[in-house]
Amino acid sequence: MQSATPASSPASSSDLDALARGGPPVPAAAVGALVVVLIRHAERLAGGSDPPLSAAGRARAKLLARMLGVASVKGVYVTEFLRSRQTGKPTAAAAGVPLTEYEATAGTAVAATIIAAHASGTALVVAHSNTVDDIAAGLGAPGVGELAESEFDRMFVLARRSCGTTLLRLRYGTEAH
Repeated sequence: MQSATPASSPASSSDLDALARGGPPVPAAAVGALVVVLIRHAERLAGGSDPPLSAAGRARAKLLARMLGVASVKGVYVTEFLRSRQTGKPTAAAAGVPLTEYEATAGTAVAATIIAAHASGTALVVAHSNTVDDIAAGLGAPGVGELAESEFDRMFVLARRSCGTTLLRLRYGTEAH
């Protein structure tokens, strides 16, 4: 482990190909950009200070790896908590990249690290309900807001280019309860 306003356009054939393989379409604005997929960790078991993922959480983590399998992920950023590492691990394994750990409370710092490390390509950030907003703001998309304790199915795709950042808000997997 290492330390450390969407444009609307018709779907292209690459978008349709990505959807057919189980992944989200890549926004046209993302071509040649740094694309950051920002999520909250998947569902966890109740209790304890650092609980592991539940069966539903493990399934969501596997789905995420499948969805991002066509995205050429260059980095997977996780916090020091087990639930974050377990959510990011299948994607990192599929992409052949190590998990890069960041301190959960250092949202602005991890955003700066990602920007410095990746001029283009795709990075996954596995955050927490109360840190998604800070990380998105650090990447140029303020106002995402904190997530409710029951929201595990939110996905934010941020495409950073020299002219600004576009944000696509998605849901993935089964609806979290």
